[in-house]
Amino acid sequence: MTVFEKLNEARLRFQNAGVKKSGHNKFAGYTYYELADILPFINQIANELKFCCVVNFTPELATLDFCDLEGDGRIQFTSPMSNASLKGCHEVQNLGAVETYIKRYLYQNCFEIVEADALDGAMDPNAESEVENLIKQVKSKMSTMTDEQLDFTNKAISARDVGKLKTILSKCK
Repeated sequence: MTVFEKLNEARLRFQNAGVKKSGHNKFAGYTYYELADILPFINQIANELKFCCVVNFTPELATLDFCDLEGDGRIQFTSPMSNASLKGCHEVQNLGAVETYIKRYLYQNCFEIVEADALDGAMDPNAESEVENLIKQVKSKMSTMTDEQLDFTNKAISARDVGKLKTILSKCK
């Protein structure tokens, strides 16, 4: 099997493995794959198909090399490096966060692991008008809310959180 055939087979096996997302972004309300979700499956598939993945970082570039263990084949995936400035973290913790995120994205690119694009909803004009409509409806109900409800509502409006806005409306009827 060539390195490309191995990569294709690995992608199919991962796709059919039924891997579940365990990461949850509570603020934006979506789930995502963590490295702990995908690496055990990928490592098992790598062992069976005789390949390995090697991730490296330079100040400018992150790479994932998909290497055939039975030949000289190699396919390289790259990403530009980025930075993070997480609250209350030291520089090395921010570096670790960047490396973890980029490593996850490299694996997702290599194995074509699909997640819903968070930007799609923000760029969809219909979704934007739905948010605006919900905000108008919620604002019309604010005069009857307690201070605690107002605080929650203002946060939902600021975050443009469709799920929370719909919940607020359902409780105000």
